[in-house]
Amino acid sequence: KTNEGEKVQVKIGTSFISIDQARKNLNSEINHWDFEKTAEETKNKWNQALSKIKIEASETDKKIFYTALQRCMLLPRNITEDGYHYSAFNGKVMPGVMYTDFSLWDTFRSEHPLLILLEPEKVSVMIEALLNSYDEGGWIPKWPSPGYSNIMHGTHGDAVIADAYVKGIRGYNVDKAFEAMMKNATTKSTGRYVARAGILEYQKLGYVPTDKYGESAIRTMEFAYDDYCIAQMAKAMGKTDVYDEFMARALYYKNFLDPETKMVRGRNADGSWRSAQDPSISGWAYGSDKDRETYFRNITLFAPHDVQGLANFMGGNHKLEEYLDHFFKNDFYYVGDEYSMHSPYLYNYVGAPWKTQKLIRELINDNFEDTPGGLPGNEDCGQMSSWYIFGAMGFYPTCPGSPTYQIGSPAFKKASIDLANGKVFTVIANNNSKENVYIQSATLNDEPYTKSWIHHDAVMNGSTLVFEMGPEPNKDWGKD
Repeated sequence: KTNEGEKVQVKIGTSFISIDQARKNLNSEINHWDFEKTAEETKNKWNQALSKIKIEASETDKKIFYTALQRCMLLPRNITEDGYHYSAFNGKVMPGVMYTDFSLWDTFRSEHPLLILLEPEKVSVMIEALLNSYDEGGWIPKWPSPGYSNIMHGTHGDAVIADAYVKGIRGYNVDKAFEAMMKNATTKSTGRYVARAGILEYQKLGYVPTDKYGESAIRTMEFAYDDYCIAQMAKAMGKTDVYDEFMARALYYKNFLDPETKMVRGRNADGSWRSAQDPSISGWAYGSDKDRETYFRNITLFAPHDVQGLANFMGGNHKLEEYLDHFFKNDFYYVGDEYSMHSPYLYNYVGAPWKTQKLIRELINDNFEDTPGGLPGNEDCGQMSSWYIFGAMGFYPTCPGSPTYQIGSPAFKKASIDLANGKVFTVIANNNSKENVYIQSATLNDEPYTKSWIHHDAVMNGSTLVFEMGPEPNKDWGKD
């Protein structure tokens, strides 16, 4: 019973394991009744985390940036309790670490690459958690919440692990990780959980047939990309035979590209093409003709591991550039969805990086605000915000599994990342403004730099990348 106006204090402890463990968690995490102390401790922890990136920008841009960075650090979340966890994969309390809410179809693209730069020690633990899931349920999950679900298509735990491995993060059982990735790529699932639907047909035919499986186009494209990631890890581990096999499989995406339309197209198990207007390759392609074309055009661009091969298929770099021009001009691209989030950076690959620079700044300026509705789409567990974070700093991991980043157009005068190895990577954009979006020239550690991409090692070495910005494109810069 309380009196009118009386203030009541409440603490809540939670546990996946037991009531007793919930009480224990509460006592170990907030073992006092000082609200202001808890608020201050929480504030200090967030300040420490967010200060890993420092920017020189307007107050509005700082609000947008640090709100985005805070969202990038919320998930996946650690549900380990005193060295144990409740496993949704076998229904038991198990020893070891467990993270959940991996929205892997979304977050492999830039959320996990961002964590590699900011919290590499946690990346190893997250991969260890994925491998505990493998031990307890037989598979690396695609979207644990907290157990298995069949949401989305590829097995992008492959991409997360391979990207970490090729970037030197290896604080987990590497052999087990590779074993789990190979199982994804070669074995038909049994029971309720399905890793790669259509994997046996994919291995036999070189694609997932439309007359047997839904989402056949994106499955084929994503399986090929995941195979590329497996190949990169195999190469780094000295597994040459596996590397050769999976690099060949990484090109299977071409088996779903139609020579007539120069886009993805439904294909049956007997090799025959379906009508170019047939939307059955995806539930997302039904509706209007624009809905179908939007899906076809976005999925066609999902070959981040072989952009030159995609360009060659279309007829050369100029043809892919024309495709991209049409794609963006006619609003087929939506920054709020993941299917082709990397596509603004594809101009870099075809000798027109100035178009990437212009486009990235437009997308950042027009789609992100310091308001409750300040995001252009679903946050997707940090993916939307991490896309912005990288773009605003001036570079982006278009192909996780490859230790490179494509350069865009930095939105701030200066951004610096305090790396876990004690070094600082700095991006400076001189003469930057809302109008001066084009890179005129660049230096890396005071040496002229003419590439439209930068290697992960250069970032981790604590380099300084300086851009001179201007209002008109320098169409010669970045063509190397």
